Amino acid sequence: MKTRYLTGLLVACIAVALIASCKKDSKLPDQTPIDYTAIKTGVPNALDKLTDTLFKTYGVRVFYEFNPRVIDPTTFYVPAQFDKAQLYTKYVIEKTWLEPLSKSFPKFLNDQKPIEFLIVGTGIHFNSINSGTAAGAGLNAQYYRLGMGGVDNLAFTKAGIREHICILYHEHAHQLDQKYGRGYAYDRVSQGTYYQLNYASRTDAQAQTDGFFRAYGGYAPEEDFATSVEAMIRYSKADILKIVAKNAKLATKYQMVYKFYLDKGIDLHQMHDVLDDVVNRLPLQ
Repeated sequence: MKTRYLTGLLVACIAVALIASCKKDSKLPDQTPIDYTAIKTGVPNALDKLTDTLFKTYGVRVFYEFNPRVIDPTTFYVPAQFDKAQLYTKYVIEKTWLEPLSKSFPKFLNDQKPIEFLIVGTGIHFNSINSGTAAGAGLNAQYYRLGMGGVDNLAFTKAGIREHICILYHEHAHQLDQKYGRGYAYDRVSQGTYYQLNYASRTDAQAQTDGFFRAYGGYAPEEDFATSVEAMIRYSKADILKIVAKNAKLATKYQMVYKFYLDKGIDLHQMHDVLDDVVNRLPLQ
């Protein structure tokens, strides 16, 4: 087996898609310093060969083995189980994400792809690897690295993967938001109406009448933006138009996000249709 550890020690910030509270230890456990750049070589397995192929073909280096403290010394990202990582790399990263984008919107993929992708098995552990997981759908605020959590619990079915790819686009939306900025005009549309932490008491149906695709989108402008992208990947154009007809502010933001992506080389409505077809043809139940 060949084990790789990620390079790059300094990061600007780490964002997670879920908001959760966690109890932090008053004293950090003693830890031996770790060389994050260490590389071990051995006989490559089938997954190593697949990740090498993906790197050569698309320029994205997939990591399924890494030190849990790869990003931050006090935050732990646990790699996925090997069998789950193998399924994830083949059916999510290759077949549902990179390959369809390269065929349908190659310029967008070439310009906006992360160059590293982490496959995280659980959520995120703070301060100690033995602590309960708090937040962690993905890592998204680093321009060069994307990652998704909860892979150990992902259902590798057509329905499970189709839902998961929506969240992957949500996480990638945060990267583009950080990179280019969604714009002050976007934030002003629903200014003063965000739920903040009260989003948990709203249903998605209520949120749509208030101007958000999902209740979680009402948490803050950055999640409003990302959940709009997520919605266009999840629902058909016809369904999106029905939803945005419920609220003029939602219709305005939808047009802004749709154009934001169109200007960068991808039609999200067309991508939705492509993904429906791609996932339907996967050799899964």
